[in-house]
Amino acid sequence: MAKPNKVLIELRRKRGESQKTAAKNIGITQSMLAMLETGDRRGSDATKMAIANYYGVSVEHIFFGSNITKRDKEDK
Repeated sequence: MAKPNKVLIELRRKRGESQKTAAKNIGITQSMLAMLETGDRRGSDATKMAIANYYGVSVEHIFFGSNITKRDKEDK
């Protein structure tokens, strides 16, 4: 059984967006976002980067559990 991506779900919910709206803004399909959130798909590197850029956090934070944000990296 796949493990849900709680970080991705929380980022979307904090913006008050539906999966459909978030997916459209990111440039992916709603079904792809749903599969990423449920852990059924991992997504390509390009998809992960698009999501990270949209939410302003690192790919590592969303997909690998790191708490480093893009802003933290830029400050270093």
